[in-house]
Amino acid sequence: MDKSLDRNKRTPGNFFVISANSSAYFILAFLFVYLIGQFSTAIAAMQFDYTGIIYYFKLVYTIDTNSWLSDAVKLLFSLPPVTALFVAMISLIAFLKMHTSKSSFKLFFLWTFVHGIIWFFGALVAGMLLDSGFGYVILYMYFKDTGKLILSLLALAMMLTAIGFTTKWFVFSANSYFNQLNEHSRTFFMLAQVFIPMFFGTMLLILIKLPRLIPYELFVLLTTLLGIIPIALLYNSNPTYFFEEEPVKIKLIWPVVILAIISIVGFRVIFGIGVPFGSAG
Repeated sequence: MDKSLDRNKRTPGNFFVISANSSAYFILAFLFVYLIGQFSTAIAAMQFDYTGIIYYFKLVYTIDTNSWLSDAVKLLFSLPPVTALFVAMISLIAFLKMHTSKSSFKLFFLWTFVHGIIWFFGALVAGMLLDSGFGYVILYMYFKDTGKLILSLLALAMMLTAIGFTTKWFVFSANSYFNQLNEHSRTFFMLAQVFIPMFFGTMLLILIKLPRLIPYELFVLLTTLLGIIPIALLYNSNPTYFFEEEPVKIKLIWPVVILAIISIVGFRVIFGIGVPFGSAG
């Protein structure tokens, strides 16, 4: 007996609600991972007496070219992706502790894990191909082209594998909206919960970084779309999940959606002006 009439939940309105909620968490998770990396790097840079300004498009150092030290390059250009990976691991632990909860807030930690993985492995691939960002660290380690190619392919494989492991967790997150998830509702849910947010969320992030979007960050952002591939291949292999019997309503989480909108506007305005560190500005 389908007490909550889950079969009747596959409506355009509910699809929009699930997509909007997940997209809001997607955006908030990105800003969380990205800004932690930027501010961590800015703080570390001050240890070398480097100054600069954090803009929405990049962290700009206001120092002479000949002021760069080898140790500074290795630390400062590896810190954002390494920080992202660290945040990803912490977020995964947080998600696993609450993944059975009906609260949709667990999705924030899952998206944070995905972004953290992308901003480590994706940044590694982008850096080596474009000789920028994380790639500066590789250059200072004197990798040859063959080694860089092998490392790039390995990083890409590890990224896709890690994201592939999130598939079952994304499928199980349906407990926030459904009493059961079967072969009839699985595609509906995954499109709304995962594929739409990953695609349109990435496009939105690219838009808010225009017109100063640098190729390195564009490349990393676009690797997010590659993450759709393993999830698309694996989600239908999951069994039917039966959640709590108490009927679950699908509703827009206004505080999260509003916070995401405010965060996007605030990010563009505040970091459009620039946030100085050290004695920059």
